[in-house]
Amino acid sequence: MSEKHFILGGDIKKSLTEGHRFDLKSLFKDAFVITRKNYLPLAVACFVTIGLLGLAYVYIFNSLGDSDQTMQMILNYIVTLLLAPPLLTALQMMGIHHSVGLKTKSNDLFKYFNIILKLSLATMIISLISNAVTLLFTQLFGSIGFQLSIVALLYFNMAFCLVSPLVAEKKLTPILAVTLSFKLVNKNLLQFSFIFLLLMVLFFIAIIPSGLGLLFFVPFYFNLMGIVYRQVCGVSVVAVESSSATDGDDRSSGFDA
Repeated sequence: MSEKHFILGGDIKKSLTEGHRFDLKSLFKDAFVITRKNYLPLAVACFVTIGLLGLAYVYIFNSLGDSDQTMQMILNYIVTLLLAPPLLTALQMMGIHHSVGLKTKSNDLFKYFNIILKLSLATMIISLISNAVTLLFTQLFGSIGFQLSIVALLYFNMAFCLVSPLVAEKKLTPILAVTLSFKLVNKNLLQFSFIFLLLMVLFFIAIIPSGLGLLFFVPFYFNLMGIVYRQVCGVSVVAVESSSATDGDDRSSGFDA
């Protein structure tokens, strides 16, 4: 039995130097097909994540209220920096796995708690950057600055969308992942802007029928971002070749991530 390591999809160096041009029609069509084929495990994982995070924030609010704002803030940071990052990373990685044709299970949701410190540090760095820019705009431009800060937050959400999978799949340090995601997105800024604009439109369409459209949109989002990651960064795959049963019997067994 032998292992072959290879990259499916794009190349980070090429994406940094030459950029990447998405075929938006093909991108959204492929994400729809992948979501339909792999709906259940990712949908369950998505709504378990929403449930866990929702219950955590509701518990903090109901148990403390306004009586102890310091403790409330501490617990909020614990949930935001320690519970949310590994769960959201798992959803992103499930989408990446689907993008290269691998199956996933709902319990993959808990697979990335072993790198919780790296993911939490990356989240903290992004939070510090976003908060600093928001504070700066508010101080400099007053009420208009608040509106500008909302635009900045939307931009940062896009600019750092590749951070978690870069940490989990490429095993980069948090600082390098943040820097690399920023450079990759800005090298392809117009393309990413179109993608996120279309996602915003689909999100608003999804919430029109009493939010029922979110049942499909949320898994669709993570699968689409999985395809985006594959095309821009490439995905490390291990193919295991076994000659014990039948010559030439190859099967893809998983990721290096």
